[in-house]
Amino acid sequence: MEKKAAWEYQGVTSTINGDGFDSQIFSIITGPEGKVYTAHATYLSQSPVFEKICHGQFHESLTFQIKLPEDDPEVIRALIQYLYTGNFHDFGTIKSGRGSKGAGSQLARLYVTAEKYQLQVLKELVLSKFGSVSDPEERPIDFLCMAETMYENTPDTDTTWRTFFRSFAARLPKPNRMSKSVREVFDNFVSSGGA
Repeated sequence: MEKKAAWEYQGVTSTINGDGFDSQIFSIITGPEGKVYTAHATYLSQSPVFEKICHGQFHESLTFQIKLPEDDPEVIRALIQYLYTGNFHDFGTIKSGRGSKGAGSQLARLYVTAEKYQLQVLKELVLSKFGSVSDPEERPIDFLCMAETMYENTPDTDTTWRTFFRSFAARLPKPNRMSKSVREVFDNFVSSGGA
């Protein structure tokens, strides 16, 4: 279960009672290239999933390595930062081999990852930041692509996201006023059951 902030040191607020730095350090190997981050078990254990990995009868608890090849390294970096501080720095435009990924796209991936690792408070934090980077009127394709990512990767029972999306979707241009490229993305999104 996620914890509230317990202490502050040099402007960094911890989410752990005590310092948490005396627990085992795990290497977290992310993405297809194997980018490595390290984190203390105490901080990772705020996630019920990582709690089981770190303290259960799993290979990872013996090797102190957690392999997450399917997870985006920048998203995992933000998740770890959240586990240590209760917050994360907003995403800028991040370059990758597939082009650039905007802040909204990264927030959508972080939301999906927070769902995967059962971090409800992180999901709520992501939604609070989502509105500042995903204006459906100014960037409708980005908004629809983010929405598609979240709809495809979260359970239908995630009413928090779906309610949030509907309030923002009302700001999308009317279909007859959309450019051809926006209309194609919109039609694809609606036909896939997103709206």
